[in-house]
Amino acid sequence: MRNPHFAMVASWREAASIVGFQPHVPEHTVGFSLGSLGVWIKDHKRRRVSQARRSLEAHYGGFVLAQSQPGMHEAANLAMETSYGPDPMPVSVEGCEGRSYQLGPPTAAGDVDGRAPAVVVWADEARFFLLASGELVVEVLLDVAGSLREANDDE
Repeated sequence: MRNPHFAMVASWREAASIVGFQPHVPEHTVGFSLGSLGVWIKDHKRRRVSQARRSLEAHYGGFVLAQSQPGMHEAANLAMETSYGPDPMPVSVEGCEGRSYQLGPPTAAGDVDGRAPAVVVWADEARFFLLASGELVVEVLLDVAGSLREANDDE
């Protein structure tokens, strides 16, 4: 199903041209393959989002990686002040400060809220990163986070 708020792209190179920064790609994907790349281009009122405010989402089946370049203050705020669940714990990703949220307990079948995902967020200067999974634990997401490298032109 098409989401009008996202532009689906075929490659990391195409994504870079739309978001205006060089995306980071995980070298360690826990055996999951890249399923889709989407760039957030329209807000909830379907207004165009400026290139500086766009984010990139990479879906790998078992986890999602989101990244943006909102500036140093906003990246730090998103990583250290915004809540992504209960009981945040401090983490470090390649020397960058962040927080993690544990995978919630399984829920009963039919629970509309579902299981709370494991989340790892961090800021690297002006860049913000988020990894989330409904099945992987924080420690595995931290391994993925530590494997991020700038995408090259072949990807």
